[in-house]
Amino acid sequence: LSALRDGELVIFAGAGVSKGKPACLPLFKELAEKIAQGTDKVLKDGEPEDRFLGRLHNKGKGVKVHKQAVQELSRNNPKPNDLHRNLLRLYQKNGEQVRVVTTNFDLLFEAAAQDVFGAVPEVFRAPALPLGRDFNGIVHVHGALSHRQGMVLTDEDFGRAYLTEGWARRFLVELFRHFRVLFVGYRHNDTILNYLARALPLDSTKPRFALTDDSDLQRWELLGIEPVIYPKSEANDHSRLYEGVRRLAEYVNRGVLDWQREITELAEKPPPSLDEEAADLIADSLSDAVRTRFFTQAATSPEWIDWLNKRGHLSPLFGTDDLSEPSAVLARWLAENFAHDHANKLFLLISQYQMQLNPSFWHELQRTIGDDRDEPLNKDTLARWVSFLLKTDPLNVNWYSRITLPSVWWLEISKRCNDQKLISATLQIFAAMSKSRLLLKQGFTWPSDDGNDQPPRANLPLVCDHYILNEIWEKGLKPNLDQVASSLLSLVVRRIESQHRTLCAWEQGAQKWDHVSNYRWAIEPHDQNLSDSAIDVLIDAARDSLEWLASNQVDSAALWCALLIDSDVPLLRRLAIHTLPVRSDLTADDKIDWLLTHIGLHDPAAHHETERVVYQTYPNASPEQRENLIEAVVSYRRPGEDASEREERTAHEHFDCLSWLHRLDPTCPLAQNELDEI
Repeated sequence: LSALRDGELVIFAGAGVSKGKPACLPLFKELAEKIAQGTDKVLKDGEPEDRFLGRLHNKGKGVKVHKQAVQELSRNNPKPNDLHRNLLRLYQKNGEQVRVVTTNFDLLFEAAAQDVFGAVPEVFRAPALPLGRDFNGIVHVHGALSHRQGMVLTDEDFGRAYLTEGWARRFLVELFRHFRVLFVGYRHNDTILNYLARALPLDSTKPRFALTDDSDLQRWELLGIEPVIYPKSEANDHSRLYEGVRRLAEYVNRGVLDWQREITELAEKPPPSLDEEAADLIADSLSDAVRTRFFTQAATSPEWIDWLNKRGHLSPLFGTDDLSEPSAVLARWLAENFAHDHANKLFLLISQYQMQLNPSFWHELQRTIGDDRDEPLNKDTLARWVSFLLKTDPLNVNWYSRITLPSVWWLEISKRCNDQKLISATLQIFAAMSKSRLLLKQGFTWPSDDGNDQPPRANLPLVCDHYILNEIWEKGLKPNLDQVASSLLSLVVRRIESQHRTLCAWEQGAQKWDHVSNYRWAIEPHDQNLSDSAIDVLIDAARDSLEWLASNQVDSAALWCALLIDSDVPLLRRLAIHTLPVRSDLTADDKIDWLLTHIGLHDPAAHHETERVVYQTYPNASPEQRENLIEAVVSYRRPGEDASEREERTAHEHFDCLSWLHRLDPTCPLAQNELDEI
């Protein structure tokens, strides 16, 4: 069946095919005896027929065996039988796809083809045989009645065909290497063909089968042929062979509606109700996408899962190769029919394969869990699916490129979690979507740098884009900061630290200044923030979590700020400074003291956040603290090589800071006095 579907099946027909009525042609032994009638020669016990005919022929000096054979085989105008026609019908009423090889001399396959197809396929007769690796039509490998000079009858003929000239040998060796062959009515009694079958290497030939009543399994095994044995009620009863081939022809020619009706009827029942033939029919149907859809549309019993798995039909769903179309249909069927109501059965199935899912199957499960169905998924089941999908996500097993837009369905799943108040599950999804990938590109070099081995430039985009990550944050986590603020902050800090460490390995100077700080002008929403990227969502989440803690859990906020301000990651220091104005545990003087003690006023990465703290605290600060702040300004010295240039730049920075402080409170003389000095 597989060979038929793949266009690789060759029917190899022997004399037994033409034995039944109305053909009634003799087998090779009977033909030899008929040719010998009227002579004094008889076939000896154990003597091969071709050698006996060679004795009769005696190099042309004796019986004209070829002429006699034509007369015997043409007697009574033989007609093709049902076996001829049904073997041709295996090619689904398409004469152009026929591949029949026969050792018979009769032309009954040609007559049967006229009945079945309304035309005769291309016909080849020995010795003019086609290439064994590429042909269509009917091949008379031992010649045909219409060209008796090419008929292979005697030992001399066999010697030319298989040894000296070798055209039959070449054809058959190539045939067995490139096609799967089904022998019908052929007993493999020919000495040369027996040798040929034994000599073929198994690793370079396709499978060969034989429909036979001979149950000598050891003989077939030696020949490298798998027998398909049919029973007989008496010696000459081959009705099971005829019936079997007829049913096979009907099977492969069955129409789509017939398939749909039969498969639906079987699939609607649980698998224990199947008999052997019905089980085989279902198994074979799963090799075809259309018939697989008929099955999946009707099969609703979870018992089918174990039935299919035991027979190997589900194993591709746990491999790394691209799924065939039938397997893809089964993947969708499993997800859509059982992920909601029989999730535990799927979990146990997958556990048998060490939790390694094919990316396409994983994607079907993800899509099904994210679908907005009329009946929502059970809360506990949804939590398990989120945990399961995250643990088996192809992102974690380097199959990312095989999945299309995974984050889109994670957004949908996060909505289902929000509906069910599964905030911890939403946080798990956010954690997975906030991972980063390392991408490298050619670094910038000046023309004068030719020959320098410059390291590539590193880029660390998140696996999820800004819109989707922001939706998960805004709709699922931000409204529930009372439940996740600390956990979310801890997660984001780890993500930012990881990004910074990776950049430090690839970018010179990243320890003091990173690209995130460069593009994010302000921690708060600001017109000068250059663009929205996924990393901005992490910054927003960290900022809002810190602000919530500062308003609701002041001790926790204080600990976090103390931790972040000592970090070597510029962005984390900026987050700590940004939180300072909203901290309710500190007065204005305390905030200025905290700032001066921990970081000072002149961290380049935190310039904006430092100004913001001073702007919000200076008007409410005590005169003593204002003096401390101004002292911090005027004591600062700008680094530089040239002394005069350093002095001018330092004075310029002093002037800018003091002017700004004076504008915050024009009535205060402290800043004005220092400005007058400058």
